[in-house]
Amino acid sequence: MIPAQAPAWQAPAQRRASFGTLVGVELRKMTATAADKILVISAPVLLVTLSLLFLQGGTHDYTLDNQLLPVFITLRLGPVLMNVVLVKLIAAEWHYRSAQPTLLAQPSRLRYVLAQATIAFGVWLIASGLNLLMTFTYYRSRYDAYDTQFLLGVRPGAMAGTILLGGFCLTLFAVTVGWLIPNTAGAITAYVLLSLLLVFLQSSVDYAGWFDPAEPARQLAGIAKHGPVALTTSLVGWIGLAGVAIWRAGTREAA
Repeated sequence: MIPAQAPAWQAPAQRRASFGTLVGVELRKMTATAADKILVISAPVLLVTLSLLFLQGGTHDYTLDNQLLPVFITLRLGPVLMNVVLVKLIAAEWHYRSAQPTLLAQPSRLRYVLAQATIAFGVWLIASGLNLLMTFTYYRSRYDAYDTQFLLGVRPGAMAGTILLGGFCLTLFAVTVGWLIPNTAGAITAYVLLSLLLVFLQSSVDYAGWFDPAEPARQLAGIAKHGPVALTTSLVGWIGLAGVAIWRAGTREAA
């Protein structure tokens, strides 16, 4: 008896999707609707607009703390819409069960989380690049116009590292919220409210360094007020929360 030949679609269906394909699927999900596309396009525009608004400088900004304050406000608020896109992408996967077809195509939860982390890494690169550009061109030009020394240019490497590290910490904060809360509206609300709370608490006086996700960048810049204890609690807290979030994403039922 001649065995039945397998249908032509069976072999491709059984082959695990490549990691690049998985990242591409997540990118397509991020821009799935017209509203999503508008949100994605608007996000960097908002970052630049807020940079123009906050990075004005002043004739009396003679200290490093005064010149860094607008930079950190921009770091927190500028990428908010970009990070909302990330939170929406991650939380909606579980809220609307769109994770099911992805996990059917490749059942590895770790690769799934890594694909979302890759998207987050790209968002961080774009946001940090824009922040660096606006800080070292537009913000510097404002102080040149005031004939005031641009103190951030004295140690450009440290300041660039501060912006990159701060952006990374705040992106990690966003994806952690997205992984922890599998509800789109709930995750976005929690992220936005926590972001605004941290801006309020950390704008001028360092009230909340011990749980501020941007505390490592504040320590690197030299403007943190609470020392190594706050750095330790911030790092342990947010790395621990990120670990719990990844574990939850790796064990959560998709059905």
